[in-house]
Order: sequence, then structure tokens, then C-alpha cells
Amino acid sequence: MSSPLPAHAVASAFKLSAADRYTLFLSEVTAHAQVWTLKGADGFVAFKDDDGHECFPFWPAAEFATALADRDWADCRAEPLALDIFKERWLKGMARDQRQVAVFPAPDGTSIVLEPLTVLEDLIEEAQQ
Repeated sequence: MSSPLPAHAVASAFKLSAADRYTLFLSEVTAHAQVWTLKGADGFVAFKDDDGHECFPFWPAAEFATALADRDWADCRAEPLALDIFKERWLKGMARDQRQVAVFPAPDGTSIVLEPLTVLEDLIEEAQQ
């Protein structure tokens, strides 16, 4: 996903189930060694899930993150994070702070919310394949 994704590819990916988007997330971020999130004037975006957990959203490409930069996040821009930094600083820090990872949220509000160390383990496993 290093070249810009066409709109139909973005729309097709968002139609996948949250579980299938998670699988796509793992393969793409491993292949490109980068994840994307949204950042605004006040910092990186976060939200609370239905259980009250603070969640930080991440996507495998800028186009997906940008597609969610509307409504509450209209002032945000897609921000890349190197995969090594994501794994070593973000995921471990989020686990320590008891925050959750919202993987590949879609415009319809669906995503898979996981413990950071689960995502870390899955990324390590993906890299070994």
C-alpha cells in the first residue's frame, strides 16, 4: 500500500468484516513496516468504547485513516508511525496504561478492539510467516 489507494479499494476494504480487516491490517503493516493513526492540534485521537476503555485507532494506510477524519476528527490528519516504534513504544506503553487498540475502524463504526499485547504478539507472528 505504498502508492495511493484508489477510492474503490478503500471502500472495498471497509466492507470487510472487522476480523478480516484485522487480518489485512496485520499483513499490510508488516509488509510496509508502518501504521497510521490520526493526529489533531491536541494530539493523537482516542475514544472510549462501549465498556469505557480508552481506545486508540490504527489503520494500515493513510487513506483509511483520512476517511475517518470527519465529524469529531475533522481537524485531524493521518500520521504515520514506524512499525518498530509502534510495537516497542506504543503497544507496550498502551498495555502499561491499560488502553486498548482499535484496529482498522470503518466509517460505520465497526472495528476490532484488542489488548495491545495481543496485537504485538499477532504482529510478531505475522512477521515470522
